[in-house]
Amino acid sequence: MDKRWRMPILDGTLFSGKAAWGVERLIAKKVIVLLLVIWFLTSGLAVAEPSSSKTTYDEIYEKYHRAAESFSSESIPFTPEEREYLKEMRNKQVKVPLAPGFMGGFYEFDEKGKNYGVNQLFYSFLEETLGLKLSYVAVSGPEDVFHKIANGSLDVAPIIYRHPAEYSGILLSEPISYNMNYIFYSNEKKITYDSLGYALEGKKIGTVNLLSEDSQPLNQFNDITYFPYRSISDAYEAFMAKKIDFIYANVENYRSFIDHGLLALPVPNPKNDETYRVCVSSSNPLLQSILNKAIASIIGQTVSEYDKEIRKAYLYHHFYMTEQERELLRSIGVLRVMVDDNFTPLSFYDENKNHYAGASVDLFESIATMIGLRYTLVHDENISWSEKVAKVKSKEIDVLFPISMTPTRQKFGLFSQPYYSTYYTVIAKAENGKKLKYAQELLHKKVGIVKGTSITDFIETIIPKEQITYFDSDSHMYRGLKNGRVDYIIQNENVFLEDFYENELFDLTSVYRLRESPKYYCYFLKQSDKMEQVIPIINRAMNYFDSSEMVAAYQVGESELRNRYIEQKRNRNLIAFVLLIAVVVLSLLVYGFIRTKKFSKKLEKEVAINEMAYLQSQIKPHFLYNALSAIMAFCYTDSEKAGDLLNSLSKYLRIVFNTDNRGELVTIQREIELVKSYVDIEQARYGERLQIFFDIDQACLQQRIMPLLIQPLVENAIRHGVMKKAQGGTVRLSVKQIGESITVIVSDDGVGMSEQKIKEILSRKETVSGVGLANIKQRLGHYPGKQLTIESKEDRGTIITLPLPLKE
Repeated sequence: MDKRWRMPILDGTLFSGKAAWGVERLIAKKVIVLLLVIWFLTSGLAVAEPSSSKTTYDEIYEKYHRAAESFSSESIPFTPEEREYLKEMRNKQVKVPLAPGFMGGFYEFDEKGKNYGVNQLFYSFLEETLGLKLSYVAVSGPEDVFHKIANGSLDVAPIIYRHPAEYSGILLSEPISYNMNYIFYSNEKKITYDSLGYALEGKKIGTVNLLSEDSQPLNQFNDITYFPYRSISDAYEAFMAKKIDFIYANVENYRSFIDHGLLALPVPNPKNDETYRVCVSSSNPLLQSILNKAIASIIGQTVSEYDKEIRKAYLYHHFYMTEQERELLRSIGVLRVMVDDNFTPLSFYDENKNHYAGASVDLFESIATMIGLRYTLVHDENISWSEKVAKVKSKEIDVLFPISMTPTRQKFGLFSQPYYSTYYTVIAKAENGKKLKYAQELLHKKVGIVKGTSITDFIETIIPKEQITYFDSDSHMYRGLKNGRVDYIIQNENVFLEDFYENELFDLTSVYRLRESPKYYCYFLKQSDKMEQVIPIINRAMNYFDSSEMVAAYQVGESELRNRYIEQKRNRNLIAFVLLIAVVVLSLLVYGFIRTKKFSKKLEKEVAINEMAYLQSQIKPHFLYNALSAIMAFCYTDSEKAGDLLNSLSKYLRIVFNTDNRGELVTIQREIELVKSYVDIEQARYGERLQIFFDIDQACLQQRIMPLLIQPLVENAIRHGVMKKAQGGTVRLSVKQIGESITVIVSDDGVGMSEQKIKEILSRKETVSGVGLANIKQRLGHYPGKQLTIESKEDRGTIITLPLPLKE
């Protein structure tokens, strides 16, 4: 759809012609949105409408259930014989067991009468993907399942396969999912696969209903001592009494230990892996083959992903807190939180959406939601990072992030445990970009850093303070390096990579990574007794989330940054080319006007002067400069908005150039279009400081008036009225038919003016910026009995009334 057609901003009024296109565009948008909603709800990725009874489990299950609906058995490489057998199976009831807990441990659990187990999802695949009709049969235990499979009372049964023993009369499928055994540990620590070996080395591990005394399930680790326990409660009591360091148990014990406030990590073990499989009768090898292919093609990966999401959801909803801790969080009220505006991937302020984003923000919001922490994000783009740090010191702010721990900061603030680490890098001009071998080479060099950054303490141990220049912002620091004020600057390597392309720092290069001083990023809280008690709760909650996944969601590679820059550059060049053409056309028009002026007669000269004033009011250098500046600014952040503004400027110029001012009358509709094009550009410049309201009588739109009787009034109200107030204001344009006249009223709540000022304005034929009110008053003299009136009060605003005759 052509973006030039815009819905008119009129109360109950629709234009004909181009306005009709605006209506069509609005309808088309609604149709497109409706189609997108339908697609989303049928794509297998949408979740159900939220309601008071919905839970995270509902949303996860529905998401993967719809995935089952979206798959087709036609995509699975069945043989002709298998497809024929599948058709036979579809004509009868396939008997499967109900899904009690022993069939899948944690996989099978009810929430308000609903089952969210992997078995239930597996059954969905049998029904939706393979097209089978299921009949549910009650079973009493695993042995009963095997017995019923062998004698034909069951056709298919999912089961946890624990031991390599062979079952008579039973065929097992390929594994659907692995990692059925878990290490359980205190939620005060965080263990990952990378740190698992170090964490388990030489530790005492309790096992539950899983192993004999001489079993070695974790034989890849050394010096582990095992303590078998018969029940969950025995193992938990031993763990709390510090008789053992970890508990090793299968998936059936998952919920019990999580409910006790422990964390869990799946532990792969080639010699003792429990697997989730499907069993069928040994007399039915075709069904086993069909299930194996479905598992390999579709079911296995989907079920494994579902398992991970369900586990995360269960952890999230079962964070353990004492009542004293909950009361503490309630008592501290709403926390005032500040965030770094420019630290991708951890945090950044999204100007388009007016909110913060990034891994550090997501993690904090997740923690706050889980533990019931209330907060408000305080955004102030006018203060530096060092000033934000100082606000924590003065206790004006409760929390600041992302920030790394330093000895200096620890003297006046409290830190959570780290959730991300990175390095700083030494940057030089590319022409002097010799690689450094060690940080001490910076000695006797002029070095720049931003005030308040965490690298300050380390740099000051290498370089005397008199050799360091402390800058207020990143941009000032980059400028200082370019103009030779410093030889090197120090910047976080993630931030520099973003800045390199965003700010076109192509004459700068990184010459050394400061491996001597890695930075560990934390949440920084003001010093107080209550905050000191809150930090352990935040630390425990942090362990329930995978911060590396959150960081990965925001990290971009250099190639992506480069491609983004190239696209922005292309858009800027295109817009610059279009604007260049507009300037050339404007220059030719002005040149032609000047030549015509030389050959005009006296009367024609007077008309030409008025015409020049008219052109000046529409294409003033300051207005064109400001319009182009606004458009170029949006090129970096919102190319669609830039295109809309360029369209408005083009429309504005087209209306101006197509108007013959030597007597031609124009419709009020065309005059309003000119006003709207002008307003679009001014609103882009001033944002929320400028509010415009239109109240146009449709019956007036085809009335004809002299050109440029209305637009200068709106421009004066904006420039000399509301924009002279720091907070801006509101301009209202009303066009009504009253009796045998059309009344145009332009009002504003701006600075207003005195009676003396009104007289001075009306006494001047032209202003320095174009057509003045006196000019409009003079032209209004062609209409007998019509007189421009101005009512104004200082600091209250101005109302200008313009009466016009009816003239179709």
